Formats: sequence, C-alpha cells, structure tokens
Amino acid sequence: MEYEHRKSKLFFLVVTIISVYLIFTYQSHTIEIKRDHGWYTEPYVAPLFGLGILAFFSFIKLMLLIRPIEGEKGLLESFVDSLSSYYMVVITGVLFFIYVNAITVVGFALSTMLFVLSIVWLSRLMSPIWVLNTFIAVALIILIFRVGVNIWIPDVALYETLFSGQTLWFMNKYL
Repeated sequence: MEYEHRKSKLFFLVVTIISVYLIFTYQSHTIEIKRDHGWYTEPYVAPLFGLGILAFFSFIKLMLLIRPIEGEKGLLESFVDSLSSYYMVVITGVLFFIYVNAITVVGFALSTMLFVLSIVWLSRLMSPIWVLNTFIAVALIILIFRVGVNIWIPDVALYETLFSGQTLWFMNKYL
C-alpha cells in the first residue's frame, strides 16, 4: 500500500471513535416517542443506522491502514494532512451539525432547504434547475414524512414567536 494512501489513518481513528461514542450515547441525545406505529418511526433509527455504517467502514479502513511503514509521518502530522484532503467532509459535517440544531429553531423546511442548497453550492451545481430540484425534493420529503408516515418534529421556536392559532398549527405541522 502506498504511503499517500495511508496518510489518513488518524482521520479514520477519530471518525471511528466519534461515531462509536455517538452510538453509545444516542439515548441522551434523542427522545423516545410513545406511539403505535413501530420502532422504525422513532427519531433515533436513521441516525443510528448512518452512524453504524460510518463506524463500520471507518473501522475497516483503519484496520487496513494501521500497519506502520518505515519513515512514516507521526499521527498528528498525518491527521493535519488528512484534514486538508478531507476538508469538504469536515465542512459538510459542520453544516450538518448546524442543520440538526437549526431544525427546532427555524423549522424543518427552511433548515433543510438551506442545508441542501449549501450542499448544492459546495458541489458547484448552483443553477436554477438544481434550486428547483431542491425545492421539489424538500416538498416531497415533507409530504412523505408528514402525510405518509406521520412523523412529527418538535414545535419550532421561530413559528411560536411569529404566528398564532391555525397558522401556527399549520406551520408546526407542515413546515
């Protein structure tokens, strides 16, 4: 295996540790919802699935890269080099963190729209057709989860500040 392919082992170590930590501490970050629709509608299922995939493949990649090579850089230097190679992953991770925390403040529709548009912009695909596709995709996601699966997201602080009555109910239910 080439040295250039091995330089990111500390990155995979950090990703493995963080994802395993989040898997074992998910109960303190999620709320259990009592309903009759089954376990697959619980809010922790999708993040646990994604974290499980992330932990599994980063661990496999780490195991493939763990054997030392003579003249290899130190772990910290390797990690810094890896960050420059994976800066888009770090930016996307930061955007996702902001997105998850913005849902309860500005609502699912607006935060999802801004998150997807930022990913489209980072991918250099910002054109009217991709913006239109983003609006359509977010509208479909809302319809599927709100109407089809009947999943609710906690009430939004911004909507409760700006709206009241039926408008507040509609905004909290669909947006």
